[in-house]
Amino acid sequence: MASICCISDCHLGFRHRLKKQRLKDYEKAFNEALDKALARDPSLFIFGGDLFHHTRPDPKSMQVAVRRLMEVADSTPCILCIGNHEIETYIGSSYTPILSDIHENIHVLTSESPHLVFDIDGKRVGVHGFQYTRDKRMAEEKLGEISSEVSGNDYDILCIHQAIEHYLEPHEISLAALRGVAEKYDLILSGHFHRHQPIEEVSDTTSAFYIGSTERISFNESMNVNGFLFFENFRFDRPEFIPVESSPMRVVRESAGRKKPSEINKMVEDIIEENRDCKCLRVSLSAEVDGDYFDVFHDWDSRYPDYTILDVSIMPTASNELLSLKILDLNEDSIFDEYFEKMGLSNREELKELCKEMYKKHGNNFIS
Repeated sequence: MASICCISDCHLGFRHRLKKQRLKDYEKAFNEALDKALARDPSLFIFGGDLFHHTRPDPKSMQVAVRRLMEVADSTPCILCIGNHEIETYIGSSYTPILSDIHENIHVLTSESPHLVFDIDGKRVGVHGFQYTRDKRMAEEKLGEISSEVSGNDYDILCIHQAIEHYLEPHEISLAALRGVAEKYDLILSGHFHRHQPIEEVSDTTSAFYIGSTERISFNESMNVNGFLFFENFRFDRPEFIPVESSPMRVVRESAGRKKPSEINKMVEDIIEENRDCKCLRVSLSAEVDGDYFDVFHDWDSRYPDYTILDVSIMPTASNELLSLKILDLNEDSIFDEYFEKMGLSNREELKELCKEMYKKHGNNFIS
């Protein structure tokens, strides 16, 4: 049975918060996606862009990608679209000549080579597209140009890596431009937007989807379900979304009300302990501090080194006491001395004197 596997936005080599474990997370998710896809013996692989996070990937990430792509290409044609993280200029990227030459079954969609045709289960299947293009006018012109050349195949698929209107802003492809070419295709695929979902605005003409990503790259994606798309027997309107077990990422937002610094510290500690099952954790706490804000603990990352990423922010809420700061005489040396002592910088006399000097010179411009 003919089947097509679509994987996108793997971001291999992303040095997320400079954590080595995150490098392993992206590699693990990529390998799991390929393993699950290969177990289904697809007829064609389509990679929707941002296979790498950088234009010049680190050697380990390049090695992982090349080895797995070669393994896949030994039995199945692979098509790669070039994403925004991989693009160096409007017309090329660092890995394009490498990956397109290492195996006869690996093909890269570019402006110079926007059309590919494959025989899948006796059907001519055309895959069309071009590299990520930053300029809206250029992107839409290229979309119209390659679409005007599409004809004569049993099935035609558009694969791009672009921001589409209403999904990402600023966008490079308007809904009007996409709708203008939609009837040329039986399926439209795009990378770049990391949450898998249909592109509803063109679904009355043809099936269209953002593929999704295999691993999260920020806490803004903490609620995303990661995975890839699988189409069987050319049923493009009913893809199967196959989840990948990416590293859990969680955001906890709470309001503490009015509390002493010791109570705030205890509250944060309790939240961290309650979420030990998630190694990428962000805690956002708002609190009216009943006492000295600098007595609130901030270096949680060093206290809990077993977390991959532990991001704690404690934002003081406005109160009459805080608002009264605007009339304090901040020229008092004792205020600088107290601040530097609280921050553990009491031995940085040169820095302290520089701060005093800068305040005397510029401070009145900012205090009303």
